[in-house]
Amino acid sequence: MEIVNVGALMAEVRARAPDAPLDRVEAAIAAGMELASGGDELIGRCVAEARAAGCSWTEIGTRMGVSKQAARQRFAQLSAAAGLSPGGRLKPQDRLLACLEAAGREAAADGAGEIGTHHLLTGLFEEGVAAAILEKLGVRADAVRDAARALFPGSGQPSELPPPQSAEARDAISGAEALARRGGCGYVGTEHLLGALALDPGSRARRVLLSLQVSIAAIKKKLECYI
Repeated sequence: MEIVNVGALMAEVRARAPDAPLDRVEAAIAAGMELASGGDELIGRCVAEARAAGCSWTEIGTRMGVSKQAARQRFAQLSAAAGLSPGGRLKPQDRLLACLEAAGREAAADGAGEIGTHHLLTGLFEEGVAAAILEKLGVRADAVRDAARALFPGSGQPSELPPPQSAEARDAISGAEALARRGGCGYVGTEHLLGALALDPGSRARRVLLSLQVSIAAIKKKLECYI
C-alpha cells in the first residue's frame, strides 16, 4: 500500500507556490508539518483504541520502542492537558474562535462567496497573540482590510450570514493545528493560525502582507516566542 505519494505532494507544493523555488521550500515544509500532524493523530487514535481494549502502557510502549512512561506522557498526559475535542482534534482557544467568527463577518461584509485566508488575517485582529504581534510590527487592521479588499474584492452583496470557508482557509486552519502539535502545545491559538498564514507562500493572506511590505521573517521571529 502506498502511504505517501511524493509525486502528488510535489504537485500540491507547486500549486501552492508556482513561481519561486524558495517559496516551494516553505510550502514543502508546511506540507510536511501537515503530514506529521496526521501521523501523530493516527498513532494517537490507535493508542486510544489499544487502551480501550485493555492494553497496558507497558505493552504500548514496547510496541512503540519507548518506555511506558514515555508512551503515557506523549499520549495520555498531553491529551488530557490539551482537552482533545471529539475526533482527536486539538481544541481551539476561545480567542481563536472569536477571530474565526470575526473573519466570517469580514467575508459577509465583503459580499464574498467564501471566507478566504485574507479574511482570516483580518479576523486575527479581533484579539489574542496574533493581533499583538501584528500591531508590534506596525500592521493595522484597517490597512489589512483595505489591502485585502483591493486585491480580492467581493463579487456579491453584503450579507448578514457568513459564507463557508474556502479550501485555502480550511488548509490554513489545519496548518495551525499542525504547528500547535509540532510545538507540543495543548491548544490551537491565534499565534498558530498567524504562523500558518505567513508560512504559506501562495495564500491570499500572505499576498496581502507582502502588498503592505510586511516582513514575513519578522513575523516568524516574533512567533518563535510562542511556537
